[in-house]
Amino acid sequence: MIIGWTTALLTGLAGSLHCVGMCGPLAMALPVGRLPQHQRALARGLYHAGRLSAYSLLGAVVGTVGQGLLLTGLQRPVSIGAGMLLLIWALSARSLPGWINTSPLARRLTAPLTALLRRPTLPHMAGLGFLNGLLPCGSVYIALAGALMTPSAGGGAAYLLAFGAGTLPAMLSVNLVLSYLTPRFRQRLGRGLPLATVLVALLLIVRGIGLSAPPSSAGAGSPIPVCHGIPSV
Repeated sequence: MIIGWTTALLTGLAGSLHCVGMCGPLAMALPVGRLPQHQRALARGLYHAGRLSAYSLLGAVVGTVGQGLLLTGLQRPVSIGAGMLLLIWALSARSLPGWINTSPLARRLTAPLTALLRRPTLPHMAGLGFLNGLLPCGSVYIALAGALMTPSAGGGAAYLLAFGAGTLPAMLSVNLVLSYLTPRFRQRLGRGLPLATVLVALLLIVRGIGLSAPPSSAGAGSPIPVCHGIPSV
């Protein structure tokens, strides 16, 4: 699982540019300036803690699904199929699907996000981060696909937590990062997410191939051992 969590961390790092592009404006719009000076760092910390909590919750759900697939003997084909789909997308698509940013879920979360932005309190900063973590995001979807390798709620939560940790460096320095996001620089960094997608896809495929096959009648033809040396009456 160390390899899996490392992959999650790398996925977060590679998707940092995408995170900054989508969530950076929201992070910059946080009304921390309206809070007392001594609460501002805590407010930012609560925002990111809420965001990582949402990732962990989603990972726990996917990990539970993976556990169900394992118990029903379906994790192997689902893991290989998910890996193949990710691999095909990474090798053929040039950008994330447009529906990711225009889904009904994103529109439904807009109103509560706007309401929380108008209320600069510490609990509301955590709520903003949590709702932000639920926003449709291609990087998160890739990480969730990788969470299928952890067939348990705890494993899935830890996988997405590692992914969220990978996004922290860019999100914590969003102002500096945005100042360097020239079109050419953005194009170069944008190649990181497809590479991470290929890595997750290959791990899913290898994981699916390496899963133990369900019990079979492999030993049905083996001879039944006969006890020897039975004492005579």
